[in-house]
Amino acid sequence: MIRGLLLVVQALLWLLLVRLVLRRLASALTRTRPGQPGPGSRPQMRAPEDLVLDRVCHTYVPRSRAITARVAGREEPFCSAACRDRALGAVTWAS
Repeated sequence: MIRGLLLVVQALLWLLLVRLVLRRLASALTRTRPGQPGPGSRPQMRAPEDLVLDRVCHTYVPRSRAITARVAGREEPFCSAACRDRALGAVTWAS
């Protein structure tokens, strides 16, 4: 009777050990690079950012990504260097 109980306890310990090893292995395989969300994690919400209007092509751009230039004494935002150059009159035509 005691021998049977010892076999059951030994089997439970082996199952526990196998479970721990498998969990470690799964954790190592699903590990992501620093700064990336892991599986099952919620995406981080960013604070809303102001949009600014490019007066050349009428595109809205986040303020942090806008290219600014001084046009007629005023600082103006643009979506790209091409729009900035068009506003400044610096467009060159390729032949």
